[in-house]
Amino acid sequence: MSNQAEQAKQLDSVTDVVQEKEIDASKAQEAMSALTAQKADQSLDAAAQAVAVSKEDVALIMSELEVTEDVAERSLRSVTVEDGQSRVVEALRHLVTSV
Repeated sequence: MSNQAEQAKQLDSVTDVVQEKEIDASKAQEAMSALTAQKADQSLDAAAQAVAVSKEDVALIMSELEVTEDVAERSLRSVTVEDGQSRVVEALRHLVTSV
């Protein structure tokens, strides 16, 4: 009986090690995904910062949606990066649907 108990104990320790490795692998995958997403956001932010936005467009968004200047500029830059032209209506739509 002690032999069976020892075997069961060893089997439990093996499954514990496998479970720990699976957890570690999933944590590593999550960390890699987060880093990839962060790098993509940084490159998009850099491209967005290079885009000039109109003060009138920013003022319009601020007055219509009661958001800060930073939020209005980010919204305009995010929709403008795609084709280089300012699109106030799309920026407004983006803000309304994302909230």
